[in-house]
Amino acid sequence: MENQLVTILRITKPQLGSFVKNKFEANGIECFFTNEGLILGDEYNPDEVILKVRVNQSEEAIKALLQIHKDYDLDKIQEDISFVNLKKILVPVKLIDNCIDICKYAMLLAKKINAEVKLLYVYPDPNIDQFGKHTASWERHAEIVSQEAHTNAQLRLVEFSDEFKNQIPKTLFESVKLHYRMLKGTFVNVIADASLRYNPDIILMGTRSKLNKNSNVPEKTIVKVIEQSNYPVLIVPDSVAFREENKINVMYASDFYEEDNSSLNKLLNILQSFEKEIHCVHIDLNDDPHHQKKVTELNKMLAKEYSDLNIQCELFESVNILQGFYDFVEKNNIDIISFSKMKRSAFYKMFHPSFQEELVSSKKVPILIFPV
Repeated sequence: MENQLVTILRITKPQLGSFVKNKFEANGIECFFTNEGLILGDEYNPDEVILKVRVNQSEEAIKALLQIHKDYDLDKIQEDISFVNLKKILVPVKLIDNCIDICKYAMLLAKKINAEVKLLYVYPDPNIDQFGKHTASWERHAEIVSQEAHTNAQLRLVEFSDEFKNQIPKTLFESVKLHYRMLKGTFVNVIADASLRYNPDIILMGTRSKLNKNSNVPEKTIVKVIEQSNYPVLIVPDSVAFREENKINVMYASDFYEEDNSSLNKLLNILQSFEKEIHCVHIDLNDDPHHQKKVTELNKMLAKEYSDLNIQCELFESVNILQGFYDFVEKNNIDIISFSKMKRSAFYKMFHPSFQEELVSSKKVPILIFPV
């Protein structure tokens, strides 16, 4: 009974949801955001979420909601000012093995870069391949199956919340704003829709373990998310723990495109709380003399525009780009790789799709990919 959820409020304004959630949590009431979509044929409404609480806290939640209505004009509530300067990290999960590790990574990163975390639990639609059927008996069966899937997903989410709290230090929970969101559908499509609503600074995903193929998200799925995303995607190998040291070494892979400057600025914004050394690297396959000239020009620009930062552009010779990445990471003790996703560039095409999947499956360091 304790793990069951009940609906308290339907919300169409994100700032109202944040406001009510903050008030509930101040009273020790844990909140979960979901979308129902239980009636067959219902269209998904990205502008509506349902705030739920544990059934044993429902009476307390109703009292708190009545007090909020008494104390505030909810039609005039503006976004909670404590959220204004926070970055946003979206963490899509399936709540399978090793999921807690990637969620802990997200919380530690959020604490470091002053961000909030939204854990997005995506559960499959059991009727996704059956919508061609329209008999009354089938529709009734489909509704029952959909309701059962929704109920089981809610139970799994609440169980995960308990498990997560048992494994994460209380001080970390107190220092980072955490949201739970549950949606039904195809994993990649749900992430795309949720991102448009949430507008994250980072979509953070963990790769699967070689020893446990059920852990985290398959590489093919991650590549699809990267292809569709209009937001930066951070891929974290399941074997990599968050480094709480202040200084990090960053490899930014460049192909001398003007868009690199935009991505570099976004990278600096995300990592502004770190002491960092950034290597802008071009993997040189053909020993092209023109490339050295471009590197010299870039270093002049970097020295002028980023004089207060430790950023240096360099060439790195290799037989292929992927091997160049691995060798440079090893040689320079790189903590994170970053590059821009420009589909028209020859550089990016070399990672699509098989090379990119191989890079994503790397167990060495996190990879941050920017859309351009």
